This record gives sequence, C-alpha cells and structure tokens, in this order.
Amino acid sequence: MKMKKNSIRWVTAALAMILMAGCSVGGTGGSGSGNVDPGKKTLTFWMKKQMFEEQNQMIQERAKQFGEENDVNVNVEFIAYEDFYPKWSAAIESGTTPDVSFFGYQEVGQFYAKDVLEDVSDVVGSVENANGEIQDSLKTSVTFEDKLYGVPFWTESTALYYRKDMLQAAGYSEPPGTWEEFREMARALTDSSKGIYGAGLGYGKGNSDAEWLTRAIIWSYGGSLDTEDGKNVAVKSPETLQAIQLIRDIFIEDKVTPPSSIGWDDSGNNKSYLSGQSAMIFNVGSLAATIKNDNPELYENTGIAMLPAGPKGAVVPGISNNLGIFKASRNKELAKSFIEFMTDKTWYGQWVQNGAPLTGPIYTDLANESVWQEEKNKGFVDSIAHFAFLGYPGEYNPKAGEIYNLRYVNDVFQKMLLDSGFTAQQAVDELQSKIEAVYVK
Repeated sequence: MKMKKNSIRWVTAALAMILMAGCSVGGTGGSGSGNVDPGKKTLTFWMKKQMFEEQNQMIQERAKQFGEENDVNVNVEFIAYEDFYPKWSAAIESGTTPDVSFFGYQEVGQFYAKDVLEDVSDVVGSVENANGEIQDSLKTSVTFEDKLYGVPFWTESTALYYRKDMLQAAGYSEPPGTWEEFREMARALTDSSKGIYGAGLGYGKGNSDAEWLTRAIIWSYGGSLDTEDGKNVAVKSPETLQAIQLIRDIFIEDKVTPPSSIGWDDSGNNKSYLSGQSAMIFNVGSLAATIKNDNPELYENTGIAMLPAGPKGAVVPGISNNLGIFKASRNKELAKSFIEFMTDKTWYGQWVQNGAPLTGPIYTDLANESVWQEEKNKGFVDSIAHFAFLGYPGEYNPKAGEIYNLRYVNDVFQKMLLDSGFTAQQAVDELQSKIEAVYVK
C-alpha cells in the first residue's frame, strides 16, 4: 500500500513541525544532547518510549557506552508509539531514515512489503550464538521467505486477571483453564443486583483489546480469519462459528458482562476491574504495574493466569517488539553491531526485569529466571510459547494488518451484540464479506 503524494507532503510538513518543537528526548552523544563531536560518525536510534522510566534511562546509558567503546556519536530519540508512523513515512520519503529503529511486528511486515528493510538474519544468528536461543514464536513473526527482517527485542503478553476473593466465594480454587470454564465461572460470579459481573469484556468501535481477544478465541477453537497462504479469507468454518457463538452467548444469553461494555474503549476493562465491577478481565502487564503502585490491597487479591484454552489449545495474540535496519541506513555495519550490543544478555536481562511483567524476554532461558516464576509474572511469560500473530495460521501479511486497523471484527460483533436477532451465522457471513472486500482490492 503506497501513500498518496498529498499524504506524504502532509506527513513531511508535520514531521518538520515536530522536529522544530524538539521531539528528540534525551539524545545520547547526538543532536539531543548538545555534545556532538563533528569528527565522528553519528548513529541514530529511534526507540519506543517505555512505561518505566528506569528502562528509558538504561537504554540511554547503554547507548552512551556503545558510543564511547566505538568512538562514535549515538543519538537516541524516545518516541511514543502513536507518533512513529508519520516519522517513519516522512523519513522513507526523504531518505533520512534512522540507522536503527524500533518496529512492532506489524510494521516489520508492512515495510518488508515495501522493500525498505534490511535482511538481518545474520544479526539474529550472531545474537543467538552469543546469548542463546531466541523464542521461536518471536522469530516467526518477523520471518518472510525464510529471512528475518527484525531482531526481537522484547515482548508483551495478554493474560487473564481475576479476583481471588470472588472466585473463592463462588467455590473456585483455580482460574478457568478453558473458555467453556470461563463462561461457567462468569455466570457463577455475576450478581447484577450488586453491580458485579463475571466477564469484563468490551466491544467499543476502537477497542483494540476486543479485536485481539476475539482472534484469540477464534484461533483457540481452530478457526481463523485468513487462509494459511495469506491470499484469501477463511471466516466461514464450523470452528469460527463455534467461537462466535460462545461470545454471543456470554453477552446475550448469560448476561455476565457490564451493561456499558459494548461501548467500551481500551480503558473500559481496566476501570471495570479496578472498581470491582468485573471479576475477570484480559490485559497486558501494564495493568499489573498500575495496581501494584496504586492499590496494593487489590494487587495482593489479584491472580494472573494464561488465557483459557479452546478445543485446539491456548492461543495468545502475540506482541513482538523488534529492532531493525532500513536499507537507506548510512551505517549498516555499525547498526548491526549496535543491535548486538543492546541484546547482550547480561545487560538485557536486567533491562527486561526492570519492566516486568509488561516487558517480556526474548531469550528462552531468561523465562526461567526467578522474577518470571513469581505468581503474577508467570502467566505472561508462559504465554510466549503460545503466540500467534495477524495472518494466522500463515505469516503476517499487510491485508491482515489492514483488516485489524479497520476494526471489522469489532463492527460485526457490536452489531450482533446489540441485536439479539442477529445470529452468530449472520456474523460469520458478514465478517467474511467485509474481509473479502479487502483481499480483492
């Protein structure tokens, strides 16, 4: 998908305004720091700003160390995720890409399709030779035609949050292990007269949590939205119908979700759990960190486990964050050395630990470290082996990313859940039709 020229011009102008306003945060030995040595090479690194400031500081210090050891300037720009795409687009158009950049796996797939990313298979090989195996699911997400176009850097997992006291009061000693058990327990936990609901699920138009969770349930039942070759649509299957029927029944037949949940945005389930309205929700590790800091009592009373399994097992929507190199990089070999330096396991292990449980490790053996075996962290790290990505059961493809961004899943499910006469089969048919329209463009 190519951007229209007018869009490119607008993005370029916007980027210029951002740069004039000083978007570089905490540059290290580069334009953000004011101490550039004009006689040295400068390596530019665009990094996603982390939730935990200690991690940002560690990145900055590590980059400075690389610069000192290699006699180069290193300029680190910390950028909010939502600000990345216009910066990438403008940099590609103007030929001023950074030497190393953060990429979500979706962006790796999109930029691979545009032929602007460097093959970094050799870097991944060097990193593994020096540090040990990187988890296979993370490498798979950035592999195209047997070549890697991103180096996994950290991961984030979605897990089940549950109120221990509510489960115990209902007679349960363990969280649900399957989606059918989840449904059963949600019914037992719901007491609408007290404003308590078992299942904190939402389906607002822009709700990314709902888009991911719906895919997780469909995948765990053996269904999918895309064919394995990534060229067509696979919604019409008994497995997908079964998964959609489950979700419909949870909302319409069981009535175990808060009345406002069909209009929730991404913060809806967080607020519902924090207020005691919902006994079980699904979220990434950032919520655990928030509860730990703001409500220690609730934190102690919170259990965290892997997503429930369907007939085909547990499948978790993966979040893979990577480092990559644009083909237009002026310092490719230096960029490769920098990535190897940033993934050194001794330093890296401390960096991910400082972001636990939101920031998960790429190395298989780091998952066995004591911090990841703690009760409230284990569910996140155990999920990594069960990751699946947009385009499943095949590799990521730009069409799958476009469908996700269009929120077609949310649209159809919201329609079904607001109209009790709209059947699960009708939802399957409409979703198939909407996705087909994208594939035939």
